[in-house]
Amino acid sequence: MTKNIASAALIALSLSLSACTGGEGESDTNTTNTTNGTDDCVDGAEVTADITEDTTWSCDVVLGAIVTVNNNATLTIEPGVTVRGKSGSALVINQGSKLIAEGAEDAPIVLTSSQAPGARSRGDWGGLVLLGDAPINLAGGTGIAEGFQGEVKYGGNDPTSSCGSLKYLRVEFAGFELTTDNELNAITFYGCGSGTVVDHVQTHMGDDDGFEMFGGGFDASHLVASGIGDDSLDIDQGFSGKLQHIFIHQDPADGNYAFEISNQDVNLDATPRTAPMIANVTAVGGDSPKSAALKLKEGAAGEFHNMIITNFNGAQVDLTETQTEDQAATGEIVIKNSLFFGNNRGGSGLYIVSEASTFDLQGFVEDAASGNLFDVDPKLGSAAWGAPNIVPAAGSPALNGVRPPADFTGEPSDFIGAVKDEASDFTQGWTNYAPN
Repeated sequence: MTKNIASAALIALSLSLSACTGGEGESDTNTTNTTNGTDDCVDGAEVTADITEDTTWSCDVVLGAIVTVNNNATLTIEPGVTVRGKSGSALVINQGSKLIAEGAEDAPIVLTSSQAPGARSRGDWGGLVLLGDAPINLAGGTGIAEGFQGEVKYGGNDPTSSCGSLKYLRVEFAGFELTTDNELNAITFYGCGSGTVVDHVQTHMGDDDGFEMFGGGFDASHLVASGIGDDSLDIDQGFSGKLQHIFIHQDPADGNYAFEISNQDVNLDATPRTAPMIANVTAVGGDSPKSAALKLKEGAAGEFHNMIITNFNGAQVDLTETQTEDQAATGEIVIKNSLFFGNNRGGSGLYIVSEASTFDLQGFVEDAASGNLFDVDPKLGSAAWGAPNIVPAAGSPALNGVRPPADFTGEPSDFIGAVKDEASDFTQGWTNYAPN
């Protein structure tokens, strides 16, 4: 049965339920069921109570607390809805529950700060957290999400499980610090399985990571991470999904790695081993001393195809720990048909390995068989912060790419970078690059 709080939300507010949902919901007998028989929606109602039954938000709402979807319930957010988070708030989708947030190009769903435009900043609210039942590589097969009250668990034995469906969704100005040195990411996927759908999703101006995947494995495409304070994509604990068409744009004044890929910090050879397959990336770095492109560590593996890596202040590839070097030496790390241009502007080195390591990372990346290109301009339309145009100009070497391998099940692509031309530029129309 679907719970739809309409004008009765005023009553709910007075009872401190403070939930606002709207639209029509149907029971198993296809009978419209609303709390008071009306389909009117109350814009701006504040949500503070956990959600324990199927609920639809068809109007704008305000998150006033950490709101958790429990009890195998599904929260549906309709196209065009804006959810504004107050300080200390977050939206958490617990194990067994789902979030269906399917916007449209002309009506994206936006999870953002409750502050007015122009006064917004990183860390204004928490962000979006999804917890699933797919395998992770921690001892015992389950983990505890840090920073929450009580034991918020994730991980399990169902690789096909679903945390929901996210389409044309933006998550902005998130990353509130729950406890000391423990900020939420803009979007955190804990043990989300292959039934999870992620397509056309942007994280913007987050205080910690943009997207973080703790284990599990699902395919995702058309991702944008802009102005992220820490890592744009952070992948660890056995995640093995396939990610394609990704645009990363660092704030010139902030940002760490474009990609930080880890296996596990206690057992570096834990299985399932982190091994994403990533293709068609345009990553534009910034001026921060921390700004760097691709870091693999703690025994991680992975494949990286058709990437443009440009303008990073630090290293373009950073590979640390012997267990990670072993993955490269045995062919479990692949970096192919990618273009590297204008990196290491801060002079720290194009390639970084562990202290005392003898692994030839430069030789590995620059091997002639890799098809990688160096010191050639991709001729992007504009890398201007706040107003990017990542379509390569005519004559760009990025237009002469090689398709990813046959076992990459994403879209066929014969170009390097996230987009090929204006027709394929998925970053326009639904994204936001405003700094505040």
